[in-house]
Amino acid sequence: MGSLAAVRAGIEAAIDQCPATVGLVVKHLESGEELAWRPDERFPAASIIKIPILVEALRQAEMGRLRLDERIPIRPQDKVGGFGILKELGSLEALCLLDLLTLMTIISDNTAANLCIERVGMAAVNAAMESLGLTNTVLQRKMMDMAARERGLDNFTTPADVARLLELVAAERLLTAEGSRQALEILARQQVNDRLPLLLPAEVQVAHKTGELSGIRHDVGILGTGKDRVVIVALTKGCETPLGKGLSGGEASACIARIGRMVYDAVVG
Repeated sequence: MGSLAAVRAGIEAAIDQCPATVGLVVKHLESGEELAWRPDERFPAASIIKIPILVEALRQAEMGRLRLDERIPIRPQDKVGGFGILKELGSLEALCLLDLLTLMTIISDNTAANLCIERVGMAAVNAAMESLGLTNTVLQRKMMDMAARERGLDNFTTPADVARLLELVAAERLLTAEGSRQALEILARQQVNDRLPLLLPAEVQVAHKTGELSGIRHDVGILGTGKDRVVIVALTKGCETPLGKGLSGGEASACIARIGRMVYDAVVG
């Protein structure tokens, strides 16, 4: 097992060279060794807020409050823009909750996310985060609700909050072993792989979630398996690439990719 200390200078240089503001937490789960830059700074969460939704849905399912096989209607008025496929499927009238959670996560489907929010409950997600001490993580609006955003309602989080949530899932301290496995398996099926996994060998597992809005590029997750698992939470804001100008996201996404490779080389590779 390598040490994160060996890559502190390299990561520092990558952050300094990035034109965006970067918040970063890197933590080796076995040793507890951690590096952090701006860990408590609040960032617009973008689609990273879908991880708390996923975790709370699985937690409620384990408590018997909802069923993952429950069929959720998909009405025309439920469909919203942005990322996703459900808005394009006119003949699809319902999906089970687990499928909606999966689409919400692996392709960041916004229609699926909003249906999950309705079923799980916005207040329940926020209460769960508060009970865990993740008080800087808040869900205040549905996906693509620009009117709410203009009123000052947005979804926020911090690198430290996301890192703690991922650590709790990985350690099976928030969900059962089966629930934790299910959460991580869904995250590992992520279809947007232009950031943390971009420069890694194809066989390396990264259970992760991306997020982006105009000027914002994020990627957060767990790199590696077994005793070499590392939580990496990279949040950026103020990047120069607007939404819709390519998934690569310019220098912010490139910075995240370089950090992922440095961490891999130091600890996992």
